[in-house]
Amino acid sequence: MNFRIAILSFIVFFTGCTTPGIFLEESNYSVKQHRVAITQALGPVREVSRNGRVIYSAYHDSKFKEIDVTPKTKERYYTKVSVLGAIRPYKVAVEVLIDRRDPDTKQFAFAEQDEELAQKRARTIKEMLNQSRDELTTFDEENPF
Repeated sequence: MNFRIAILSFIVFFTGCTTPGIFLEESNYSVKQHRVAITQALGPVREVSRNGRVIYSAYHDSKFKEIDVTPKTKERYYTKVSVLGAIRPYKVAVEVLIDRRDPDTKQFAFAEQDEELAQKRARTIKEMLNQSRDELTTFDEENPF
């Protein structure tokens, strides 16, 4: 009986642990090519991590139109794209996150993720990566050999 409970617990635990976002698998481009394609797909970029593998878009609405965040803005979207993996092929994670303003504190707080918009962004990034295929022979500046 204890064995069945242990197996059931194991199954429930690991099926509940899903990583959010949409993934582009087996992306065989350099980190630099990823960064260029992602910034082309996102438009204005708000922040890039120090190693250039995590990129945040400017705040936008549900139609990907850039917005100015004012005191009256109640909701803002932004896209987070991460290039994952130590060497090629990389995995690219795309997330569209929604922040909502708390009426009491007047501060924005994470509310939810939008999988449908993340799917649209991932398609656009994939198209941009496919347009840069002619430069496929470039080396990664991080791991040239």
